[in-house]
Amino acid sequence: MIGILNWLRAPGSRRWSILMVAAAAALVLSACATSSDDDQQQQQAQPQQQQEGAETAADSTSGGEPATAQTRADSTSSGRIGTVRAADQDAQEQPQAAAETQQEAQPDPQPAQSQEDDGMGGMEGGMSVGILEAAAYDDLSPRLQLLLDWGYPVYDSGDGYTIALGTPDLAPGRHRISLVIEGPAGLVETPAMRVTVLPDDAPGEMQEVVARFARFPDGVRGFHVTYVEFATVGRWNLILHIPSEDGFEDLGIAIDIPDDTAAPSVGDAAPASQSRTLIDVANIEDLSTGDEPDPGLYLVSLADAVEAGKPLVVVFASPGFCTNAFCGPQAEVLSEIRSIYGDAANYVHVDLYENPAEVKLGAEPIETPILEEWGLHTGEWTFVVNADGVVAARFEAFAPLDEVEAALAEVLEG
Repeated sequence: MIGILNWLRAPGSRRWSILMVAAAAALVLSACATSSDDDQQQQQAQPQQQQEGAETAADSTSGGEPATAQTRADSTSSGRIGTVRAADQDAQEQPQAAAETQQEAQPDPQPAQSQEDDGMGGMEGGMSVGILEAAAYDDLSPRLQLLLDWGYPVYDSGDGYTIALGTPDLAPGRHRISLVIEGPAGLVETPAMRVTVLPDDAPGEMQEVVARFARFPDGVRGFHVTYVEFATVGRWNLILHIPSEDGFEDLGIAIDIPDDTAAPSVGDAAPASQSRTLIDVANIEDLSTGDEPDPGLYLVSLADAVEAGKPLVVVFASPGFCTNAFCGPQAEVLSEIRSIYGDAANYVHVDLYENPAEVKLGAEPIETPILEEWGLHTGEWTFVVNADGVVAARFEAFAPLDEVEAALAEVLEG
């Protein structure tokens, strides 16, 4: 079952333990200096470098040898390891072509990113890739245990790579996938990375998508984001083709897709929860753990906003205690959305705690019951709801401004 969630632990003690842990964000940047005289020469050099990377990856998987992927399957020590072999290339051409056509038709989660999608690796005929199970809590460091405390599965390759899944609440259908990938040199920040997706029981029916890197506003953290179509329930494998010095590290993670999501999915009615507003409290500090809460996010309750007959953007987050790799300034993003679209929609922030002012002074946190009403079992969520009170878009974990704004713009355009 996805997530190895520790949500069943006592809410107070789980969140309280998290508040006492400092988030560590390791970032090692690898920069390549260019000697070009102008921007045009830089643009010409990039495709050549990409092509060389693709040739290196092809060399590592040719000649009938399993190359890096098989070595990884032999050496990985955390979790069950399976092996996925790509079907013959001829058998893959038709489904791959259909998948690529579908990918081109899907909106890009990073519209501003201009990145060539060639030379990014992919599955080759006869290729063998080790598949990682989500790691057990006791097998991880305290820093990675923090992610499990918040409900995010972590996969450990055993030789320097960890992959954390920020979007474990999945079901059949098209879903946003976010991944934090760390390698021997730190956070993996490659602008675009190919991901092969295939059901465990039908490896020939694979699709390939492109995950693009999205940086957090703090300039330090970030994750890769893509969209995947899960056709059926059951186990699915996501194979990440991660650029490395030797070409590509091909790492697979196993994800179990249940019948339905816990949180509202696109097309579901948004719960009309009775969230508090400014008229319900003495001070705005009783509504948010943030240092400077935006009063415009607490003017209307969720119940009234869902029934108001105009779009709604709602954020569930605790700004003052953002302590994991998938938590970002989501309430601040909501304020930016409000400044852009004004009265065209309603905007509601719901803090994760009922007693934010007391929590900031060291009191035991009390989780808001609205989280259970919405089925939220991870730390940060954003929903865009249309004028009929139906969920039009949902974002588990931090969602940058451009993603949320694009979803609201689509709703407003009808």
